[in-house]
Amino acid sequence: MLHRSGGIIEPNWLWRDIPGIALCALVACAATWMALLAGSAVIWGLILGLGLAAIWSPPALFQTGISFAARQVMRIGVALLGFQISLATLQILDVADVAALAINVAIVLAVGWFMGPKLGITRELSLVAAASVAICGASAAAAVACVVMRNDSSNRDVACTIGAVSVISSVAMILYPLLVHMAGLGSAAGGIFLGGSIHEVAHAVAAGYSVNPETGDMATVAKLLRVALLAPACIAVSFIATGRGAAQKPSLPLPPVFLTGFVVAALLNASGLVPRELSQVTAPLSRFCLVTSMAAIGLTLPWRSIRAFGPKPIMLLLILSMILIGLSLAYVKYHSV
Repeated sequence: MLHRSGGIIEPNWLWRDIPGIALCALVACAATWMALLAGSAVIWGLILGLGLAAIWSPPALFQTGISFAARQVMRIGVALLGFQISLATLQILDVADVAALAINVAIVLAVGWFMGPKLGITRELSLVAAASVAICGASAAAAVACVVMRNDSSNRDVACTIGAVSVISSVAMILYPLLVHMAGLGSAAGGIFLGGSIHEVAHAVAAGYSVNPETGDMATVAKLLRVALLAPACIAVSFIATGRGAAQKPSLPLPPVFLTGFVVAALLNASGLVPRELSQVTAPLSRFCLVTSMAAIGLTLPWRSIRAFGPKPIMLLLILSMILIGLSLAYVKYHSV
């Protein structure tokens, strides 16, 4: 559909975005295929986007769609993550497990809040990094970034943080099951440890089932409980960020639309109104949206900006990961599950 603006016929805004979105989706498809061979699709999406931008500058035809994919498609992916939440999460874990997982999330967020600026990292990026460790890796980083980072200049920091936490989570998927054996944890305790400490959902599930099916089941449930904490964590972060930026007493900010979508999706799935087949489709779709947004960010970032990211945020991610390991291991080791 076309419309007239100042005597010039221009395409409808949706059609204007399609070429750029299609380009990012194509890169995401290539990244997903590469991940089948090795690595993470999120990292491949960023690398392929950067590589393509290094040899070819997307013309104006693609620019609006790339910008849409970098921000709005990321939000859609986070909202779709809500369909992974079900009542089974709360039915399998006891009250002590739920409380411990929630407290661990709060502690990691608080440590990131205070430690980041000590390392020379902005408060906003510190919260993004802390959320990626405390809750659910790349998806949590994207969600918190959408809440606290209001301009496109932060795309490099968000993209690099997401890439770094994806690498750390991949390593954790391999090493943490060894800790389960070394600590002599049972199936339930091992599952809570893995689900409570590994960053990405897929990595936590894979690590659990690499031990045994019972550990895998418990790791899945524990991890999804951390995912369920994404909405309250984002609301709390939004409130804190609003309070810091306001001279007067802050009022409770309205949650972003994507976060409302996350909560609605979780409630619908928990109520049993969403067919199982549909909820199973939304998990890879959510991931694909995130990979698409990473490809879009890669297409807009020069390589020199990636090199300027520096080691300090990665150091913060590693410190917070070590803290979460200690908290999770201490709980399962000394609590009867």
